[in-house]
Amino acid sequence: MANPPKTVLDDPGISTPHDPDAPMTGDQADLLRVLCENASEPFNASLTQIQALERIEELRAHLNKDQNL
Repeated sequence: MANPPKTVLDDPGISTPHDPDAPMTGDQADLLRVLCENASEPFNASLTQIQALERIEELRAHLNKDQNL
């Protein structure tokens, strides 16, 4: 019997990095770049993982708000 596939939320390294100053992951950068383009916001490649998570949530909220208007 095969194990179920892991989701992003199953990976503790994505949501809780060991080093708070660790640079954002490649996946975070890809997602953030797309969200920034959709929101016509500048992309900052120098964010830490924690800063990237916060920015992703901000942009998602902003884009969702714009779509509900």
